[in-house]
Amino acid sequence: MTFAYSARRNIVSLLLCITLGSFTTNALSTTVQTEAKAELTVIEKMIRAVSSRLGYARSERDIAEKKLRTTEIAIGRLAKESREIEFERRKQQKQLKELRRQRNRKTKELAMQRRDLARQILFSYAMGRQDYLKIFLNQEDPSKMARVLTYYRYFNRARAEQINETRLRLDRLGILEQEIDRKTLLLDELKRTKEQAGRNLKKLFERRKAVVAKIEGEISRDDRQLARLEQNKNRIEGLITNIRRESKPFENKKPFRNLRGRLEWPTVGLLLNDFGAKRDVGGLRWQGVRIAANTGQPVRAISHGRVVFADWLRGFGLLLIIDHGNGYMSLYGQNQSLYKQPGEQVETGEVIAGVGNSGAQGADGLYFEIRHQGRPRNPALWCR
Repeated sequence: MTFAYSARRNIVSLLLCITLGSFTTNALSTTVQTEAKAELTVIEKMIRAVSSRLGYARSERDIAEKKLRTTEIAIGRLAKESREIEFERRKQQKQLKELRRQRNRKTKELAMQRRDLARQILFSYAMGRQDYLKIFLNQEDPSKMARVLTYYRYFNRARAEQINETRLRLDRLGILEQEIDRKTLLLDELKRTKEQAGRNLKKLFERRKAVVAKIEGEISRDDRQLARLEQNKNRIEGLITNIRRESKPFENKKPFRNLRGRLEWPTVGLLLNDFGAKRDVGGLRWQGVRIAANTGQPVRAISHGRVVFADWLRGFGLLLIIDHGNGYMSLYGQNQSLYKQPGEQVETGEVIAGVGNSGAQGADGLYFEIRHQGRPRNPALWCR
């Protein structure tokens, strides 16, 4: 059995002890005070347990939040690195595009130079044959022919050197292009790796976020439970204080037993059930009567006495109990509001509450009992 269930059960039993009035007022006060102190000890133990659990949960939440923060920072760092990789990749792609443009231009230049060299060689060959013929037929100066041929050889050699230089530049461009391709592939692979790591971190982030949310939920539930326990503790401490203040038995100068058959009903209305009749559920019998009345209609004390209980009680709603002395008590339940506090003395006919529907009893009205030494008495024999 859990502490919470035990506490609720004991509180209800404790208050029912008051409601049933199974002892005289003095004995009742002593018994209730003893049970109240025992219940207070249980609640204080529960408060310590819940407080300890809250402290541990808050510590766990702090650790989880630190992990969550670390994960968020790592996600941000990866996002930055992926952005830088993408920037570098685009830069490499731009360089590669420029190199390919240069290679295409150099390739065209090489083709043009080769064509020019071929034409130049053919032209030199043709000029050479023509000059030899001129020398042979026209008896022209051979030294002039030699100079022309030397010029063509120099020109052809320069053209060949240009072709070789262009070819070397193309080779270097090819090597650089291959290097950029290799770097681009590495950047692509690195980007995929970073993106996968980012996805993994996001999954880890969601898991850690769920852990933090779960711990927050537990803390919230424990906070609410602690608040309820503190409230119950305050109520029981107040009950003990009231019992100590009211421990002196109430003595009615006009004995209640002499008022049988002469009391006024506590409120005006029709009786909804007979005393002792079977109830609709559970096979129980009515130990009092329900009086149909409008919400807010005055509820009056049937006789002089002292209020010993005024609070909400399961099954009775807002309940008020008056001690009339010599073991006689009257109970007024299902009220909308209570106008008196424990310890207050009330006079016959004084308004003590307003009719309501608290306690989930159905129709509006007042639940009313008369008890002697804890045993229910038929109100119809006492009220006229």
